Order: sequence, then structure tokens, then C-alpha cells
Amino acid sequence: MSVNTLALKNTLRVGAATVICCMAVGVFMAFFTHYFKTRFARIIHIILLSAFVLPGVIIVIAFIQLYSETGIISQFLKMIFSLDEVPFRFAGFPGILFVHTFTQYVFFYINTTIAIASLDYSLIESARSFGASRCRVFFDIIFPHIKPAILTSSLMTFAIAVSSFSAPYLVGRGYRMMSTQILQSKMNNQMTMAATQVMILMLISMATMMVYSYYNRKQFRSDTSKIKTFRRVSIESRPMKILIHVTAYLILFFIIIPVIGIIGLSFADASSWMLEIFPRRFSMDNYIKVFSQGRIFAPVKNSLFMALTAAGFATVMAVITSTLILKYHNFQSRLLNFFLMLPMAIPASTLGILMITTFNEKRLILFNHSLVGTYGILVVAYIILSITIVSRSTYTAFSNFNKEHEFASKGLGANGIQTFYRIFLPIVRPGIISGFALCFMRSLGEYTVSALLYGVHNRPVSIAMVNALHDFDAGISMTYGVIIIAMGVAFLALINMKHKSIQVQT
Repeated sequence: MSVNTLALKNTLRVGAATVICCMAVGVFMAFFTHYFKTRFARIIHIILLSAFVLPGVIIVIAFIQLYSETGIISQFLKMIFSLDEVPFRFAGFPGILFVHTFTQYVFFYINTTIAIASLDYSLIESARSFGASRCRVFFDIIFPHIKPAILTSSLMTFAIAVSSFSAPYLVGRGYRMMSTQILQSKMNNQMTMAATQVMILMLISMATMMVYSYYNRKQFRSDTSKIKTFRRVSIESRPMKILIHVTAYLILFFIIIPVIGIIGLSFADASSWMLEIFPRRFSMDNYIKVFSQGRIFAPVKNSLFMALTAAGFATVMAVITSTLILKYHNFQSRLLNFFLMLPMAIPASTLGILMITTFNEKRLILFNHSLVGTYGILVVAYIILSITIVSRSTYTAFSNFNKEHEFASKGLGANGIQTFYRIFLPIVRPGIISGFALCFMRSLGEYTVSALLYGVHNRPVSIAMVNALHDFDAGISMTYGVIIIAMGVAFLALINMKHKSIQVQT
């Protein structure tokens, strides 16, 4: 079997296994927080949504520090049970699958949660009154209702899993996948082979996204005119209640422990940590190094600048394209909408190779310059990666605008400019801000395309994290992670405050 055939087989295997595991975790936690009566359901819901805030590479690095052969949890279990070796091998296929499961479950969780919220509880009551068992109620009423959400989540998760790069590259340890083979071909200057691998991976992703778009249009919509507010169900069997709660809190442990590990290890003394199983000396030295030494702090500034620039340009493009699509219902607007959806089907590793082959030479359109190695190439890549989600957020806000507000404003004597700034903009602004925030967060810690496109002068913080880890300076790596998390949380809090102030004004 050739290397490329093995990589393709492994890629499909990882994609299928990721879908199964994420479905088990995401659907289970959706029922735990929104179907059953559960204490602290709101707090658990926020924790489960944290996967949207944290860049993937940060979580992967945290998992490595916790579960690798020299990781804290692995060494702790080895010491407690007096084992000759660590109890598990956090590498290869099992390691990749573990990381994917506890970072990509969120699609199943969110879509299933939405489906449960729209479930007509009167159907369940009627079925129970006619003597149907709980098992029959689930398979005849609940499962058909959530099935569309599970199907679309499966396709989205599969597309992301097959194009994953961070976990296979950092955890795989030689486990070949198409995304890592593309980087290997690029490093060996085999650009023809890399282009072929890119096309194969892109065809897989595009086929998956086409099926996703088909099923997404068939999402569940209730045919009833009135739907009773769903009432959470109590778990009557005590053994079953214990089993469900233990399983749910174990899943929560695996989700939240990387965040705790990132924060805790950022204060650890890396020099003493290398000689001990657990870090015992903690200080602010890592933070002092990052903020006092320009060379170490430079990646943070680079990522912040490029993320803000990409988010700004993507938002402007989304506003313009959403306006055109809604204003003109013709072939050109439908084609524009297709091109905006297309980047979702392009894996990040594929995009990186395409950017290199496109901008590695001087172009007239670039004023006889090349983008490779500049800030511009990463900004353009970040825009392409996020334009779909930004445009969807903006388009939804624009399409939900009630034209009656505009007519009422003009009827009261306001001109077009006054209507735009005082009526239209305050109403649609939350959608615009949400799109900007999503692009900013995704670009801030993006790793896959950055690994292919960064240069000496535009090294982003995600690359600096991995390099610090390879240099056995895990404390600096974790400090970078905390800074990204802090910037993301502060930025989203600011956006949320602005969102609330807009709601008060309107």
C-alpha cells in the first residue's frame, strides 16, 4: 500500500470514528442539559460551549501536557498504581480521536439542543397516556425529530475531522493523514504531489459539504401552530440517574481540565518541571518574559493585528455581499452566495497550498509584489477561512429585518440616511458584531494555515506556542495560551456589553 493510499484510508477512518464519538458525547450532553432535569444546567451549558472560544491548537497542546507519556495525568496514574509504564498511549489514532471527540462534539451538542427545544411535549404526553414505553417514545417521537440535526452535524463534523491538522501533526506521531502529507510534500518541495493531495482532500470535503447543504435545507420544522413549552423530564430510576450523572460529569472533566491545565501550567517553572513529575515551583516569570521581551511578545502582536484586520475586512465584505444578495434575486446573486459558501468546503491545509502556488510570484494585481512571507498572505487566508460564517451571520441579521420599521421611519419624515443609522443599523448591528467576533476568535489562534504560510516577520502566536513546546519551554507555550484565552474572553465580553447597550437603545 502506497503512502498516499494509506493516508487517504486513515483520513476516512478518522473522519468516521470522530463522527461516532462526537455524536455520543454531543447528543448525550444535549439531553443531559436540556431534556432531563439537571442541577447547574446553565453553568454546564456555558462550559460545553467553550469549544467555540478556545482555538484548537491550544487544547491540543494542553492535552499533550496532560496525557502524553510525560504528561501530568499519565505520570500520576503510573505512580498511583505502581505501573512500569504509563497506562495508555496518547498518540496515533487513539490520541487523535480523543482530541477530536472533546473538541468537535459541539456541533452535535448545539444542533441537538435546538431540536430538543422545539420538541412538542404534547406528543410525548399523548404517547405516554396511550401506554407507550419510554423506549418506544424515544424511537417513534424523539429520534425522528432530532434525526435531521444529527445528520447535518455528522456531515459538518466529518468535513472538519478529515481536514484536521493540529491533532494529527502534534499527536499523531507518524500517523499519516492527508492534511499532514500535504505539509510533508510542501517541506520536501514536492509541490506537484502536494497539489494532487490538495485536490483529493478538497474533493472529499466538497462532496461532504454538498450533502450537508442538501440535508441542512431539510431541518426539522414543526407543522403544529402552537407548541407547548418543553418540560424537562425527571430520571425516576436511581441507578440510571447515578449512571447518567457520573457519565456527564466525567465528560465535563475531560472538557474543562485542559483549560485548567493551561492556566495552571502557565505559572510553572519549566526548568524544575523537566526534572520532576509535577511542577512544584510557580511564579510570574513566564508572564514577565512574554511582556518584557519584544522577541517573545512579537507573535502576540502579530496575531492580534492580523486577526483584527481579517475580521474587519471580512465584515465589510459580508455587509456588501449580504446587501447585494438580498436586493437582487437573480442568477448573479445566487452565484455570489455559492462562492461565499465555497470556502467552508476548503480544508485549511488545502487553502495554504493554494495560497502558496497563487501568490509565490510577483503579480500585476499586487503591484508587482509577492505575498508569500508577508502579513498580507495570512490576513487573506484568515478572511477566506472565516468569510462563510461571517456572511451567514450578517445575512441572517439582514434577512430578519422587518421592512415595516423602514416604512414607518420614512412615513414619519426621516430620510434614507437617518433611517439607515437610527433604524436599520441598530437592529442588524448584533449580527454584524457576532460575525466580526467569530472571525476574530478563529483567526487569533489559527494554526493549520499559519503553519504553511507564516514567515520570519509574521510569525503568529499559534506557531510560537508549538515552537516553545518543541524547545521544552512549556511554561511559555501555556502562557501564550492563557493570553489568547484572556484576549478572546475580554473581546467577547466587550462585544456582549455593546450588544446589550444596543438593545437598550433600541
